Amino acid sequence: MERGRRGFRAKHEILETIWKDAALAVGLLHLVGPLAVRSTFRFATHCRPLPVEAKDLPGKAAEVILPLIPRIESLGFERVGCYDCGELMAHSRSYVAYFCDRKTNEFANISTVVAHGRAAGYLEFSSRFANGLAIETNTNDVLPLTPENSEIRVFRFPQIEEPGLLYEVHRQLVEKYAAGLWVQGEPEGEEIGRYARMVENHGPRNAELGYMKLAPGGEQYRLTWKGAILITWRGLWPATQVRKIVYRRKMRAELKSLEVRGVAVLQKA
Repeated sequence: MERGRRGFRAKHEILETIWKDAALAVGLLHLVGPLAVRSTFRFATHCRPLPVEAKDLPGKAAEVILPLIPRIESLGFERVGCYDCGELMAHSRSYVAYFCDRKTNEFANISTVVAHGRAAGYLEFSSRFANGLAIETNTNDVLPLTPENSEIRVFRFPQIEEPGLLYEVHRQLVEKYAAGLWVQGEPEGEEIGRYARMVENHGPRNAELGYMKLAPGGEQYRLTWKGAILITWRGLWPATQVRKIVYRRKMRAELKSLEVRGVAVLQKA
């Protein structure tokens, strides 16, 4: 009996030590992380997309973009072009394939970031309205670490892999949140300017919120201490897991509120 009690106490002490070490590690990350993030984070002031042929996209970006191009075009979207957007964030390069449905003034894009030999991307459909509201529906599974723009309703469904189904969800969301509003287009030949403006608005908006500040020279934004601390803490466990759980529940509720075909897929959301 005594030996059993000693064994139980030993196991309890080991578990307690592990939890203390884990808590210490997490605590250190919350203290040291903001310093590292603030010293390395850079965001470009300008977005200057350079046209590039789809066949000339670098390997990793091509793997993300090329398979989706014909599937988006089959939905009635015309390809505006593929673009190299340069180094929007430090140590990475961004590429985008941009599409427009001129009958509806809706846009689609495949955005890809290549960093450290790896590529990550997502598909998005977007509609912008004359009153300033925009609705974006995408497959991005990364939640933003800075406050979102209240004028842009973003819906993320990484589990929807079929472009046609994602577009159907987007159209239902437009009907739900912007019924009767006039969809705003872009002059022919200037469509990519819409994407560039969206990217370039990121820095000034976060500067107004106190998260970023313009660096000397005016070509980049850097994080303030406020921005570095909040971004780091939101990106660390347990905050990141809690945020994902809450957001997934919110998106499941949105899907259930819509009348969309492909019920079998959506039920797995």
